[in-house]
Amino acid sequence: MSTKATPDATTAIVEAGVDLVQMELPDVNGALRGKFLAVEKVKPTSKSAVCTVVYQLTPDDGVWTSVHSSYDNGFPDVLGHPDMTTATKLPWRNNQAAVIYDVNRRDGEPFPLASRNVLRRVAGLFDETGLEPRFGVEFECFVLHADRELIAHGRYHDMAALGRMHNAYRLNQADEARELGVEFIRRMRSIGIGVEVFHTELGRGAVEFALSPETPLRAADNAVRAKTYFRELCAERGLVSTFMAKWHGDESGCGGHVHQSLWRGADNIFGEPSSGDISPQARHYLAGMLCTMSDCNVMFRPFVNSYRRLDHKAWSPENASWGYDNRSAALRVITYPSAEAVRVEHRVPGADANPYLSLAAMLAGGHYGIVNRLDLAPAALGNATERGAFERLPDSLCEATVAFRASSFCREYFGDEFVTHFAESRDVEWLHWCEWQKTNITRFELDRLFETA
Repeated sequence: MSTKATPDATTAIVEAGVDLVQMELPDVNGALRGKFLAVEKVKPTSKSAVCTVVYQLTPDDGVWTSVHSSYDNGFPDVLGHPDMTTATKLPWRNNQAAVIYDVNRRDGEPFPLASRNVLRRVAGLFDETGLEPRFGVEFECFVLHADRELIAHGRYHDMAALGRMHNAYRLNQADEARELGVEFIRRMRSIGIGVEVFHTELGRGAVEFALSPETPLRAADNAVRAKTYFRELCAERGLVSTFMAKWHGDESGCGGHVHQSLWRGADNIFGEPSSGDISPQARHYLAGMLCTMSDCNVMFRPFVNSYRRLDHKAWSPENASWGYDNRSAALRVITYPSAEAVRVEHRVPGADANPYLSLAAMLAGGHYGIVNRLDLAPAALGNATERGAFERLPDSLCEATVAFRASSFCREYFGDEFVTHFAESRDVEWLHWCEWQKTNITRFELDRLFETA
């Protein structure tokens, strides 16, 4: 049960038997954080203190400081307020609901570090065009039988995978995955999130699920919720899921592909019925995404591990390319079965990307291309990495962060404060990696040099 943003929104969830509400706050890494509140505290006019340190937590809860939150300013609060259009009772939880919160400064201005605000800022540019973007997010992940002792000792690869399947689209040898997928689809349906597809993928324990197309903010909200709630469902069943871009060197990576199109009313303007090809507007949109892809790459690939997935042989693009139904290209254009179904699949993001930032980067690039009427280069024929003069994408977190920080395009579309802060957050990730490397001698080094150097 979802509610509408009216003064009666709280009444609706109370009447549904709810007494506790899960506040949901997307952080810069795309994880949902928050609090548990009495339902009386959750009204359209409610405000809740949110410590700015939420936006300076690493994935493993390390704290770093910036001008926004530090010992110098006392780690101050900003104010969260519920977006009651996202209020939904969680049928699998005892009398509990969930609401996504927006975050503002104390003067009421949107807090620039909140990724939901970043996406809203960019999506608002399309309000002036009369066009409605729609996005469908896909996630790949691996599901394993949880063993806390193995995890505690760092022996992740010793855990048993879900089921016996290791190929995509298996129907036999996939009973456990089938039952997990059926329950997940039904749970998401009960809260208004459409899961159009759930199937096994390449790799032991690998699955993929695709969400129904939605407007930008709702698509990102659905994506972070689906990812969070899938993890919870796995935990209930003694399982653990990982959305790492590359969790095992001998297994496939995990993509977070995004399908997108632009609509005017009931018409998909990406399609051109007379030719069966993509429209001029679609060409401008694609050209904009391509020419800004390197600048935005760190929003698609935000961690050191993200770049382990970079491999065109595993259908993870290495350059800013496009092609018709070409999975080796960064942008896969799909023109069938009808003009209404024409869309672009962005294949760069991993499942580890923050959906709000990923969608914001795509929208910004598309808007830039339309406004400047950019020309689209010829499509890649065959392997997009080997054919066509396409720009190489950054192949490390450090290189991607440098490009992002220096980008005037990113600063114009996402704001100086966000760009500076997100770049600093990636610097922290890179620093942790470099410090780890200094003190950890790899098996590669030992095998080659222990007895020979």
